[in-house]
Amino acid sequence: MPSAALLRTQIEKSLPSAFAVYTRTQCGSIPTGISAIDSLTQGVPLNALTEVCGSNMASSGKTSVMTSLLAQASQDRFCALVDASDAFDPESGQGAGINFSRLLWVRCGKGKTRLRPLEQAFKVADILLQSSGFGLIVVDLSSVSEPIVRKVPLSTWFRFSRVIEKQSAALVFIEQEPHATSCAGLVLRVHFNPTLPVGKLLTRFDLNVEVMRGWTKKPVRSESSGFSLKTQWV
Repeated sequence: MPSAALLRTQIEKSLPSAFAVYTRTQCGSIPTGISAIDSLTQGVPLNALTEVCGSNMASSGKTSVMTSLLAQASQDRFCALVDASDAFDPESGQGAGINFSRLLWVRCGKGKTRLRPLEQAFKVADILLQSSGFGLIVVDLSSVSEPIVRKVPLSTWFRFSRVIEKQSAALVFIEQEPHATSCAGLVLRVHFNPTLPVGKLLTRFDLNVEVMRGWTKKPVRSESSGFSLKTQWV
């Protein structure tokens, strides 16, 4: 019986690409505007699905990351925010510097649709991806019950990742826990600790970032740094 090495050699002669390792080609990124993230990842990658995760039990910072990312991207790109639970605060977005003339905000659960918020969010995201007119699409599922999101089949995440790979755009899901697994090009877990100086407003946080999955096969990396939030009251 031929050895495994010999069999591999014979197969490679007939099918040179049989054992080729598939790797995504990174074609640029969008900075988040947060040094703790950008120093680790060089921003949110284009042509890929990204997950930003954080617990809902305490302030995690994932909404602040989303707002900062939209503020950065909307300066020179058309962006879309698919808001599954209609939880986005436009005043905070304005304070962070989001260019609303370049932002499409889709508030799920509105109107006469019979679709549940999660179903509606996924259907809208699908339509926006097919339009190919946005440089950044953010789908905020952070307020959707975790057991419901866990029921989304892996084939759905796979389809999203394959569609976005063909576009010069970034697709970002904001969640409590990661679900796309190997379908994601980047998975971040964030958490911040607020710093409240005596007699001053809460505008600065110590942000902790974990890169759970990145473009290269490296161990989980983490970084902490100060993160200042713009507000309308400062």
